[in-house]
Amino acid sequence: MTEHDITPVQRIGGLLCKRDDLYTLFENNGVNGGKLRQCVMLVDKVNPTGVVTYCSIESPQAPITAAVAKSRNIPCVIVYGGTSRERLERSEMPVLAMHYGAKVMIGARTGRHNVLHAVAEKIARQKGWFLVQYGINLEEHGDVLLQAVAKQTVNIPDCENLVAVCGSGITASGILIGLHMNNIKVKNIHLVATAPDRRELIKKLTSRYGAFREVEYHSLYHTKGFRYEDQAFEHIGGVVLHPNYEAKAYRWYRHSDIGESVFWITGAKPSVKITRLHRKEG
Repeated sequence: MTEHDITPVQRIGGLLCKRDDLYTLFENNGVNGGKLRQCVMLVDKVNPTGVVTYCSIESPQAPITAAVAKSRNIPCVIVYGGTSRERLERSEMPVLAMHYGAKVMIGARTGRHNVLHAVAEKIARQKGWFLVQYGINLEEHGDVLLQAVAKQTVNIPDCENLVAVCGSGITASGILIGLHMNNIKVKNIHLVATAPDRRELIKKLTSRYGAFREVEYHSLYHTKGFRYEDQAFEHIGGVVLHPNYEAKAYRWYRHSDIGESVFWITGAKPSVKITRLHRKEG
C-alpha cells in the first residue's frame, strides 16, 4: 500500500472502522497509520537532507520520523527532555526510533514542548535540516493536509456518528475538510481530546476550505486525574489500539451512549518485536 492509496473501512469487532492503521512503510515495520502518511508526504514535499524532531518519550512521532528518514536514506535526530539515557534505552518508542537509525539525544532538563522545540529548531538550523513539528503539523502545508488526511475520507459512508481522537488537531481538521469536500453526510462528529484544546486551530484550518462546522468535543485531557503518559489497553477485534490515543478514545466510546458509529483508527500500537530485537542486539 502506498501513501496515495485509500485505506479501507471495515466492520471489525462489531464496529465500523476506518483502518488508517493499515498504511505502513516497511513490511512488519511497527509504525503505521495516518501520522506516518503525513510525515512521508511532508518529507517528500520538502526533500530535506536530514530531519530533526522532538516529542515526549511515549510519543510515536519519534519512530515515525525515524522510519521515514530511513526510507528516504537521510539522517534523523530525535530530541527528548526531562528524562535519562537509561530510561530512553528501555522505552519502546525511543528504542524503535534507534532501531530505524535515528540519533536520540536529551536536549533539555524539561520535557516541555516549547523548550524542546527551541532546541530542535537550533539543531535543524545549524545542520540545514528540516524540523518536523509537534503533531507532524501540516498547518503551513495545506496541499499535504488535503492529500494525507482529507483524501482518506472518500470511503466514509453517510452515518449518524463519526468518532476520532484529537491530539494536535491536524488529523481532525483533515477529516472535517475531507467530509466537506466529498459531501459526506455525518450528523455528529465526536472528537475525543487527549491534549490541550485545539478547537481554535481546527476552526482556522477548516475555515480556509469552507469546512468549519460544530463538533461534539469531549476533552479527556481536562478530566481530573488524566495524564497523557498513562496508557489504556483496548482492542477492536484483533487490532490493538495505540495506548496513548485511539485506546483512550475507544474506551470513551464504549462508555458513551451515542450508538452506531464509524470509528477512525489513525494508528494502531507499533509492534514491540523490533524493540526487543534492538535491546538484544544493543
